[in-house]
Amino acid sequence: MGVRETKKKELQEKILKAAKELFLEEEFDQVTMSKIAKRAGVGLGTAYNYYASKEELYLVAGGTAYILGAESDIDSMPDSVEELIDIIVDEMKKMTTIEKSSWRVSLSSLTKAAEKKPALFLELVEIDHLFIEKVKVVINKLQTKGDIKADVSVSLLVELIYDAIFTSLLFYFYNEEETVEELFNKISDKLLMLLKA
Repeated sequence: MGVRETKKKELQEKILKAAKELFLEEEFDQVTMSKIAKRAGVGLGTAYNYYASKEELYLVAGGTAYILGAESDIDSMPDSVEELIDIIVDEMKKMTTIEKSSWRVSLSSLTKAAEKKPALFLELVEIDHLFIEKVKVVINKLQTKGDIKADVSVSLLVELIYDAIFTSLLFYFYNEEETVEELFNKISDKLLMLLKA
């Protein structure tokens, strides 16, 4: 890597670090690109050269990672399908603490950014998959215990769970009429059907 590329990478990492700190310290709506740039010690224009918006930065800096987190109740290895569903729904509740409109802007920013930087999308999906891998471990345990049918493909089941969760979340983010309770009931029903089939 040349000097110029190294300098660009260092600036990008400074901006990401500043964003991570601010998103952990303040409510999403309170964080601005100006605050991020100031914390990073760069000009606002420089921050915008790397990221189109705070929403894009939030996702790139690990938005879902803050929400789903490195640690969650799923690490306690739930003992039943119902307990697993409750934990997944509790994790999804964290995602609804951010306004629907903010999620819509974030997702729009992600789509635009992914056109220019396809690797960005893959990085963000990897964050989700870290959580889903934890779910896979629990499902394997429950299958061994006999709570989930032995002939069910765990890999396929986990993929269907992921699809069910995030499709439900997307519809929720874009449907102003849908309540949080309706979302959680929908996710619970889908997961119960998948895990008890």
